[in-house]
Amino acid sequence: MELLKKNIHTERIKSKALLQIPLEADINVSDTKPDVAKVIYDCGTIKVDEIKTGMNKIWVKGKLCYQILYQTDSTLSADKDNTLEGMDGDIPFMEEIYLDKLEGTDRVVCKTNLDDMRIHIINSRKLSIQSVISLEPRVEESIQEELCVELDNTGETDQKLEYRKKSLDYLETIVKKRDLLRIHEETRLPAGMPDIGAALWKNAVISSINFRPMDEKLGITGELSVFIVYREDISDRINWYETVIPFSGSVECQNSREGMIADVMYDIGHEEIAIREDSDGEFRVIGVETTVELEIKLYEKESTSIVADVYGVSCEVQAGIDSRQFRNLCMELDIEEKLTRSIKLEDADPKILQVCHSDARAKLAETTWKDGQLRLNGEIELQVLYASNENGASLCPVRSTVPFEIVRDIPDGNEAQLEQYSLSIWIPQQTVSIKDSAQLEWRGSINARLMIYDTKSEDILTELSIEPINADVLEKLPGFAIYYVKPGDSLWQIGKKYYVSVGRIKEMNNLTEDEIKAGDKILIVK
Repeated sequence: MELLKKNIHTERIKSKALLQIPLEADINVSDTKPDVAKVIYDCGTIKVDEIKTGMNKIWVKGKLCYQILYQTDSTLSADKDNTLEGMDGDIPFMEEIYLDKLEGTDRVVCKTNLDDMRIHIINSRKLSIQSVISLEPRVEESIQEELCVELDNTGETDQKLEYRKKSLDYLETIVKKRDLLRIHEETRLPAGMPDIGAALWKNAVISSINFRPMDEKLGITGELSVFIVYREDISDRINWYETVIPFSGSVECQNSREGMIADVMYDIGHEEIAIREDSDGEFRVIGVETTVELEIKLYEKESTSIVADVYGVSCEVQAGIDSRQFRNLCMELDIEEKLTRSIKLEDADPKILQVCHSDARAKLAETTWKDGQLRLNGEIELQVLYASNENGASLCPVRSTVPFEIVRDIPDGNEAQLEQYSLSIWIPQQTVSIKDSAQLEWRGSINARLMIYDTKSEDILTELSIEPINADVLEKLPGFAIYYVKPGDSLWQIGKKYYVSVGRIKEMNNLTEDEIKAGDKILIVK
C-alpha cells in the first residue's frame, strides 16, 4: 500500500520577544556650530545594523539617528535677525535579548519603534537626549510538510480499505526573502524661490507605500515627503521648501505571480539628501538617495483534500496519525479613520503668519480583540512649524497630540489570534490650516492594514501498516447485528468497529446520506 503525498511549504512563529529600553546621551555642540538658545524641531529614527544569534539569545546592534533644528543664541540680541542652525548625529546601542527555542542558524527579524524622544538644553553647548525604544525580535521557521492525498492499492485486491478525506485550508509560502529597493529621485526648487546656500534641515520620509505581487517580481509604488530648511545663497535669510516625490520600482521574486497575498515589512536603510547644481550652476536641485530594506513574504491560499483516517474491511490496518500545525489567513482588513484637532498657541508664543510644515507620527499603544471587536488605541504626535514675523522670529514650533481609538467589528474572532497578526499603520495625508493668528486646525487620516493569521492543529496520516485480521477478531465479529446509534456516533465509527465499509452500511439500510442521529437502528451485515 503506497501513500500518495503532496509537499507543501508553510511557516509558524517559533519564538518572539519584546524589549523596551531607555536610551540617553549628552551631546556636545560642534565647535563649528553657534550656541543653542532653543530647540525648534527634531526627529529620530531607529536603525538596526546587525543581529547576532546564539543559543536562546540574540544581540541587536543599532543606533538612534537624530536630527535637530535650533535657534541660535544670536537671536537674543534685538538688533539681529533670527538665525537657525541644524545638527545631527546618532546614539549607538547594543542589547542582549532572550529568545526561547532560538538556535544559532535561525533567521531573526527585529521590528523597532521609537516610543519617545525628548531633547533638553543643559547649556548653550550641550544637549541631553532622552528616549525610549522598543525592540521586537521574532523568528518564523519555514516548514515543509508531506500530506497524504490518496491511497494507491493497485494490485492488492485482497486488501480492501475504507478511507475518508477532509479539506485542509492553509497558506502556502511561495516567497520568503530579504531584499533592498534603491530609490534615486530628485526635485528642483520652483521658479521664484531663492537658491540654496546652506541646508539646515533635510528630511525625507515615506508617506505611503504599496506592494503588488506580479509575475516573477514584486512591484512597489509610493511617495516620498521631502522637507528642507535652508539659508538663502545671497541674502542669508531663512527659507524652506516642501514637496512630495512619487517613486516606483520592483524587486525580483522568483515564482511570484499576480493575485498572491503580500505581507511586507520595510525600514529605511541608508539615506542621503544632497543639494546639487543645475545646468546653470545654481544650487536648486535636491537629490534623494535612499534604500528601503524589505522583509518579503508572499503567500497563496490553498485548499487540498487529504486522507484523514483509514481502516481495513478485509485486513487489519495500523494508521500512523500525527498532529501538525498549519497557518491560514483569517482576515485582511484595510482601515481608514478621519481625525481632526484644534491646536491653540500659548499666550507667549509668536503669532502665526504662515504654516511651513507638519509632521504626524502614529503611535499605537494597545491592540485588543474582545467580544467580536477589534480596538486600536494610541495617539498621533504632531509637530507643526510655522512662520512668524513677531519679535523678529522666523520659524516657530508648536506640538500637540491627537488621541485615537479605532473600533471595528470582527466576527468569529478570538483573543488568541492577536498573537499572530501583521499590522501596518501610517498617516497618508494631512493638512494644517490657520483658524486665526493663535490657532491652527489639523486634519488627517490614519490608515491601518491588518492581516490576521490563525494556526490550527490537524491530524495527518503519516504511515500505514497492513496485516491479516486476527482469527480471534474474526470469530467475535457478528455476521448479522442491529446497532443502536448513540450520541456522537457516525457511520465511519460504526463501519470501523465492525470491519464494514460505509457504502455497504448505507446500501443495507437504504441511506442516501452519511447523517445519522441518536436512537437510529443500523443493520450490520458482514
